[in-house]
Amino acid sequence: MTALVRQFRLFLRDEVNPNMERVSRIRSGIHGVKNHLRRELDGFQKIDRQGSLSLDTLIKPVHEEDEYDADVQIVMNPQDGWQPRDYLGAVHEALAKNPNYRDKLELGTRCVTIRFANNFSMDVVPRITRGDTHKVCNGVDNRFEETDGKHYHNWFHEKSRVTNVNLKRAVRLLKYLRDRESNYIAKSIMLTTLAANAIQTDDRGQDSVRSVASTLTTVLTRMDSYLQRQQRKPKVRNPVLGSETFDRHWDDAQFEILKESINRYAGIASDALACPSIRDSIVRWRRLFGSGFGRHYKGTL
Repeated sequence: MTALVRQFRLFLRDEVNPNMERVSRIRSGIHGVKNHLRRELDGFQKIDRQGSLSLDTLIKPVHEEDEYDADVQIVMNPQDGWQPRDYLGAVHEALAKNPNYRDKLELGTRCVTIRFANNFSMDVVPRITRGDTHKVCNGVDNRFEETDGKHYHNWFHEKSRVTNVNLKRAVRLLKYLRDRESNYIAKSIMLTTLAANAIQTDDRGQDSVRSVASTLTTVLTRMDSYLQRQQRKPKVRNPVLGSETFDRHWDDAQFEILKESINRYAGIASDALACPSIRDSIVRWRRLFGSGFGRHYKGTL
């Protein structure tokens, strides 16, 4: 339905995708951190974009006062005798040399967060690479933790290509729903993994992923089917690194709320997609996305 395709495209543009002002702030922030650490951090190699920024699933804040962030990893040369907390401390110390960052720093478990003005923050994560093994630094437990952002990035983008990149847009909409309702907790990487796990190679070229609406509905119904089979919160593993899980900040109660929410979303989406009338379809999609969806529709609602 061409008219519905247009309504999703406009809704993403107007309500979900980050605007150029925020994108410019992120790019400028990353550029500034990279140039500063290149000068001040011993062992600095390069900076890698991570998370939603790397996967192209970044969304703008649903509420103007909400925070938006960017994740970057600082690839460092291994330093003789250094423990994990030493790398975190070195990044914190190097950033503190810049007066623009000094009073904006927070030392976290695996990162140093810079809290800029206007609700923008950046998580700066030191990463040590030896051969094909990549490790981030847990400063609280003082241990190295294996990760693999590059292969995860490739895995997700291959899944998205199956859907003609509609998966990326569907993930943005899932994150929008999470932030709009604020009734459950799910880290973006966990939500993204659950969504991408729902897409299979043989979906390529099928009606199930032909549009944003159909891809979102397919993802929701398959996520719902998977979650309903789980009696307790499942392990959500990195599909390219089984030792890494994304559910460490999740408990059974939060899982049950997500399970109920996805079940409700899947029912609404399936009903909306099946509507033969664009008017009736928009009315039903608004049960998910609010009155901003379909506001460019010229007919009577």
